[in-house]
Amino acid sequence: MMKISFFSRIRKFVADARKKSKGITLGEFTRSYADERRKEGEKIYEGRCGSVLGMLKHLETFGGSDIPLKKVDVETVKQFIDYLRSAHDLHKNMKAPGKLSDSTIHLKVNILKSVLREAVRQGLLDQNPFDRLPLSYRVKAQYKERTALTQEELIKLSETPCNTPELKEAFLLSCITGLRKSDILSLSINDIEKCDDTYYIYKKMKKTQRWLRLPLPEEAHHILSKLHAKNGNTPYFFAHLSPHHLGEHLEVWLEDCHISDKHITFHSGSHNKIFYRLNISELSVLRNVTANDLETSYILFLSQLYNIQRTL
Repeated sequence: MMKISFFSRIRKFVADARKKSKGITLGEFTRSYADERRKEGEKIYEGRCGSVLGMLKHLETFGGSDIPLKKVDVETVKQFIDYLRSAHDLHKNMKAPGKLSDSTIHLKVNILKSVLREAVRQGLLDQNPFDRLPLSYRVKAQYKERTALTQEELIKLSETPCNTPELKEAFLLSCITGLRKSDILSLSINDIEKCDDTYYIYKKMKKTQRWLRLPLPEEAHHILSKLHAKNGNTPYFFAHLSPHHLGEHLEVWLEDCHISDKHITFHSGSHNKIFYRLNISELSVLRNVTANDLETSYILFLSQLYNIQRTL
C-alpha cells in the first residue's frame, strides 16, 4: 500500500509539473477571476462570480477552457462568438432550452473581454484579442421596450388564482414595490423592522448592494407574519417558491388572466410603473376589491402604499 501511495504521489507531481510548464489555461484563469469577485456571504452562482461562471460553462462546452491562456488570440474569440450565436441555454432545470438571446450573448462576450483584460493587466497575456476584433464580430446590446401592466390588469391579477404557490404574491409584490426578483425571493422576516409605530422593509439590494427602506402598513406586516408562520422554521416568506421555471408558471397565470398580448416577465414586474402614476383616490379602487384569500389580502394591503420609489 505504501508503494502504491508513493507512486501515485510521483505521478501527481509529474502531472502538476507538466501543467505548470504549459502555463495556466483560459478556463483556470477564468475560474480564479470569478473566485476573486465573489463577495462574502454570496453563493457561488450569485452576483458577478455567478455571471463569470455562467460564461465559463459555455467556454467549456465550446471547448476553449483548456486552451493555454497565452495562446488565446483573435481567432479564439471569433470562434467563441460564432458558438454563442448558435448556442442554447445550459441551465439544467429547463425542459426545452432556447437559443441564447442577443442580450445574453452580449453579456457573455463582455465578460470574456473583461477576463482577458485582467490577464493583460497581470502580464499573463500580451494583448487583449478584443482590441483587434473585426467589426463584424462586435456584439451590440439589444434594448427592448419595457412592458408595463395597467391598473385594470393588476386588479385582474389580484383576483385570479395562481396554481403556483406564492408566485402570485411574489410577482405582485415586485410590481408594487419595485423590488427585483432576487430581492423578493430572498425577503425574510429579518428584513422587517418597526420604527415609530411604522413597519418597514429594510433590505440590502443584491444587484446594487444599496440599502432600501420601504414603508409597510401594520396590517401588511401582520399578513407577512402569517406567511412566515405558514412556512415553518424558515425565515423566508417565499421559501416554497422555486426560482426554476418561474417564467413558464407566470405565463400560465397570465393566460388565465387573459393577459397574453404583452410580453411580461418576472423581471418586468420590478419595472412596472403603475403605482408611480396612481394617486390616493385611485388606490381606493384597489382597496374596494374583495379579498377572498390570504395572498390577495396581502396584495391589497400593499397597494395602499403611495410613496414608493423605484430602486436603481
